Amino acid sequence: MGQTLVEYEKDKGFRIAETMMQLVLHYILQEMEKPEHLIPNKSDLLEDTKFHINGYSGGHMYFSLFDEISSPADEQIMIQILNNVKTTLQNKGSLISVEELMSIPTDDFTLKYILDKKPFPTAELIRVMDALIQMLERTWPYKDYEMDLNWKYFD
Repeated sequence: MGQTLVEYEKDKGFRIAETMMQLVLHYILQEMEKPEHLIPNKSDLLEDTKFHINGYSGGHMYFSLFDEISSPADEQIMIQILNNVKTTLQNKGSLISVEELMSIPTDDFTLKYILDKKPFPTAELIRVMDALIQMLERTWPYKDYEMDLNWKYFD
């Protein structure tokens, strides 16, 4: 599994498996698509996010969610989106069912193969949302953190 580096401030960020980031991006995309979110260059950002979810950037995924942030107001919009995603995930309970995971629209057969085995713990996705929020709030202390999610597709 390839990894991607997620950074906001220079030299602060985390590494995460690309397939896990695809899953994270799916839930962020669902929230970003809502019309009430006025994100700069929203259509480009949505297309780019879908590109990653579809697996077209495998092996060289670049996390671009923060690229369009150019002001404190933009940061607050993205923080609100991520907090909304956290709430959505919390409302799902402790696990995301395999059925829901299989309903994720993607062209990436590898992602489908990885996610078709067992439910996914929502707490692990919430942990990533918390890290992204901390990065935007400039409270993320880590330089090259390994975001190893507590879930394996084979037991």
